[in-house]
Amino acid sequence: MKDLNFDTGVVTYNLNGACEVSFNPTDSTFVERLFNAFDTLDKKQEDYKAEAEKNKGTREIFTTARKLDTEMRDIINETFEQDVCTPLFGEMNVYALADGLPVWANLMLAVMDETDSAFAREQKAQSPRIRKYSAKYHK
Repeated sequence: MKDLNFDTGVVTYNLNGACEVSFNPTDSTFVERLFNAFDTLDKKQEDYKAEAEKNKGTREIFTTARKLDTEMRDIINETFEQDVCTPLFGEMNVYALADGLPVWANLMLAVMDETDSAFAREQKAQSPRIRKYSAKYHK
């Protein structure tokens, strides 16, 4: 049997040296899952802010933070179809801040930036390659 190998566009990314994820950054199924997760996480961030304000100065805020952290981790892990939160964040709550944003947002925005860059690269490469094969086979 002869093997036929071709590029699927799947790229493996190393996330902060803690874990690897593989996906095609131009796969609309993955990108839709990514954007839906971001929207859900953003809404949960608003819920967290409201609860934090409501429970300001009480220990109840810690219970809320743990509950929402668990929910957020599940959403992020489902997006990547594997546990990325444990190796990336350990016991840190994903609402913790870094560079002015919650750490969950830093992760998701980094991946979104990569999908944007990949789409731009692939669209540039697409036209010349299609023209080459169109010219060859449409004589």
